[in-house]
Amino acid sequence: MAKEYAKRFYKSKAWQQCRASYIRSKFGLCERCSKTGKIVHHIKYITPQNINNPDITLNHSNLELLCQDCHNEEHHYKYSPTRKGFAFDSDGNLIKVG
Repeated sequence: MAKEYAKRFYKSKAWQQCRASYIRSKFGLCERCSKTGKIVHHIKYITPQNINNPDITLNHSNLELLCQDCHNEEHHYKYSPTRKGFAFDSDGNLIKVG
């Protein structure tokens, strides 16, 4: 879900056109796993300070087409207390998973 300050941007004609052209340029495929791409992700995240900077918001070099799974991993993995492939068991021990 878009942050409050970004909702207007994501509804803008400029973003809709940029998003559509970027998806076409990547043939609709996730750039990480080749599944169907659904989300055009900003590599450098949009903030209140840069939301009016088209070099950040509308620049294809700052975009990445991701499927839902890869987008979720991008946002949730960064805040995970463990490396990918590891987790804590119910006793609090670090274990390898997957």
